[in-house]
Amino acid sequence: MTAPDPHPLDRLREEAQTTTPQAVRLSLETLSAGHFALLAPQGWAAGAEEILRGAIGMERKAQMEMRIGLGADIDDLPIRKTRALAEMTLDDLLAEYREGRAMTLRVLDRLLEVAGRRDVRAWTLGEEVPPAVYILSLRDRLERLGRLVGEQRVSP
Repeated sequence: MTAPDPHPLDRLREEAQTTTPQAVRLSLETLSAGHFALLAPQGWAAGAEEILRGAIGMERKAQMEMRIGLGADIDDLPIRKTRALAEMTLDDLLAEYREGRAMTLRVLDRLLEVAGRRDVRAWTLGEEVPPAVYILSLRDRLERLGRLVGEQRVSP
């Protein structure tokens, strides 16, 4: 009988022992640049708008996970005013995807900054985790979301 696969958090905790949040944060710049390269206004499949709405919604959720953990340490970084995703056209969604990612990274930078001063946690995969684990989970989610968006491209 084979051993069950480890829980995703166990894998992330193990990876956090061999990497730094700063190294993962740097990899998110490269990841984001690759995602942004896909955002040309033409060449999208019919389901692209729905996939973009889901991806943007998941990034907004990630921002709230971090904001909750930061508490008052995030008060000076306002929440972006946005329209409902259902009201957005494809062009609007492409712009929102880019702007939302920029805000996700800003909130993440604050989380990492505050973690240097006090114990801070963020919620992911059903648990509160330290930033070193959270950033790995976020990286994995952003990679999956980027793949889903990329699969909606019908032409380069």
